[in-house]
Amino acid sequence: MTLAAYGFGWVYWGGDGGRVLVCPGAVAELSEAGGVIGYRVYAGGGVRCWEEAVGLLGWVVGASEDYSGFHRLAVGDPLAGCMASALRGLRLRGLGAWAAALVGVAQQNASFRQGWGMLYRLHLAAGRRLLGPGWVYVEPPAPGPGLVEAARASGWGYRARFLGEVAARAQGLGSAAWSPGREECLHAAEELRGARGVGSYTAALIRLLGCKDYSAAPVDRWLRRLAAEAYGVDERRAADALRERFRGYSGLAAYAATLCCDAQPLRRALERLRNNMCRPGLDEPSPLTLWRQTPPPSS
Repeated sequence: MTLAAYGFGWVYWGGDGGRVLVCPGAVAELSEAGGVIGYRVYAGGGVRCWEEAVGLLGWVVGASEDYSGFHRLAVGDPLAGCMASALRGLRLRGLGAWAAALVGVAQQNASFRQGWGMLYRLHLAAGRRLLGPGWVYVEPPAPGPGLVEAARASGWGYRARFLGEVAARAQGLGSAAWSPGREECLHAAEELRGARGVGSYTAALIRLLGCKDYSAAPVDRWLRRLAAEAYGVDERRAADALRERFRGYSGLAAYAATLCCDAQPLRRALERLRNNMCRPGLDEPSPLTLWRQTPPPSS
């Protein structure tokens, strides 16, 4: 489930396996058997960054993370409760600051379908293909020449300009922009925060998805409205109510809400919340079935 959540078709394809980027030019193919996660790294000629970065794989996929503290707070919660029941084994996958920034900019004023559709098209247009035995993995597009033009061609609209601002900062960070290591990632996230177009929502999303900072809650209009409904408070108090309820796990609770409500448009999500139906798998497309809608390229 960890790799299925917000995973394109080259990250997850069903079953107990998947692939994650170790570092630019290197991919780890993961498999699970008997509760043990095994991996095999595929890297291009001359690519050596994986030798050090591979040690972070367990942290990236949360192999040994203890979510019991979060689960205790989430039990029975109308928004995030499914993470303590149906999705109890799921862990948030660390992306690194740059990959998370791509998500954050794409999701600005966009629905799940719209934002991830733009991100998918940008990957196909500008992401490097890494080839393995019988499969193709598409790296997140690198910050560099041609990225803004590719984003415009992929339907990003005004967001393409903001993406260019973030990319300029990311280029100056070098490998730290890609690293899922917590300290490097948090440093990179702080640097990206100063870019035009990175407001409080996008900055929190980068810290959460990139660095696994579970206290960073990206609260947009969608979550604010749902939290106000769920906790019986005014919208102006909704973000505070979420943080008071989940404390250091408020970011993880925000992530869980999108999974439990299948990231549906606000009207549908509110309807499900009012009918106590915030559990995954009731609507498509959804974060857990994104991989079915985003197949990998043939080459």
